[in-house]
Amino acid sequence: MNTGRNGWKRGLQALGLAVGIAGLGGASDAFAADLSGVYCARGGDDILIVDDRGSRLGFELSSWQGGMHHCGTGRLTAARQGNGYTVSDGACTLRLGSDGTDMVLGAAPFEACKRQYCGARAALSTLRLPLASRRALPLPFDSISMMETPLCR
Repeated sequence: MNTGRNGWKRGLQALGLAVGIAGLGGASDAFAADLSGVYCARGGDDILIVDDRGSRLGFELSSWQGGMHHCGTGRLTAARQGNGYTVSDGACTLRLGSDGTDMVLGAAPFEACKRQYCGARAALSTLRLPLASRRALPLPFDSISMMETPLCR
């Protein structure tokens, strides 16, 4: 789950993505198909809800970590930039992309994202959710409640 302070860089580099916004290339085939759906990992402890709107991507993340500590974003909208989607929310920048096997969410800088989205002993740097775990959205994106809608279990 948390791959450390520089884990997000390694995760993005593994995707062939530049760290940050500068230098991003053209659109990737990984984003040729509609990405809308619910992605699950670690038995449903990590959930990513995605509403693909073409050049924009609505998403919400929930990650329950050791000791029941939590990271969660609330609903955000990321803009397509090169071969991924990026949103800056306060001091934290979230980058969503795919490596053909996983949806990968990178959060940087580490401390700002931890403070903004996570509880005391949870952290968010790089989160990987298998593309194969994708399920159809059970309701329209704006109607899904992470707490009330069964998504991954």
